[in-house]
Amino acid sequence: MTSLVYGKFYRIENGFDSWKGGNLDACGRAACCRKNLYDVSTSEFFSIEKLSSIWKIESANGKADGMPVVTNDAIYLVNQYEIKSYLDVCGGGIHIQDASTKPKKNQDTTVWIILAHSGVEIHEDDTVSLLNESSELKDEGYLHTDNHSPICDENLFNVSVGYYSPDFTNERLQWRFIEIPD
Repeated sequence: MTSLVYGKFYRIENGFDSWKGGNLDACGRAACCRKNLYDVSTSEFFSIEKLSSIWKIESANGKADGMPVVTNDAIYLVNQYEIKSYLDVCGGGIHIQDASTKPKKNQDTTVWIILAHSGVEIHEDDTVSLLNESSELKDEGYLHTDNHSPICDENLFNVSVGYYSPDFTNERLQWRFIEIPD
C-alpha cells in the first residue's frame, strides 16, 4: 500500500452512500467570509484537468515533503485551482468551509488533524476523518458532507463542519485520499 506523503497531490473522496459522496472541490465564491475565495462542496466528476478537486498535503508542524502522513498529524490542505488556497473554516467555524489564500496558524482554522480509522501510518484509500484544530470548535469541527445545497449547482453536496461521535461510523465524515500521478 502506498503511504500518504507530504508534498503530494490528491483527490479527496467522501464516503457517503458507499463512496458516492463526491470529491472535495472548491467552487463558487465564498458565501460567508469575504476574505475567503471559494466555497467548498463535493463534485461528482473528477479529471486531472479539474484543478479545483486537487489538493496538496502540507505539514502544519514543519514535516518535510516526502515524509509519510500519520494519524494525529496537523496538516494543511491546499487547493490547486487558480490561486492556491487553504481549506478553512469560516463564519464562526460551524457551517461552511472555504478555501482561503494563506494559512492562519494563529487562528488554527486552516489546520486539520487527520485521524486514521485504523493504524497509525495512513495509506492511499484508507478511511480517515478530518478534525479542524480551531480552538473555537473544540470537538465539533469534523469535516463532512451535509444535506444543504452547494453553491455550485453542478456539485453534489455542501461541505461543513460539525460534531460526530468518535466511532466514525457516519459515512458523511469519512474521507479517503487518492494520489494524482505526477
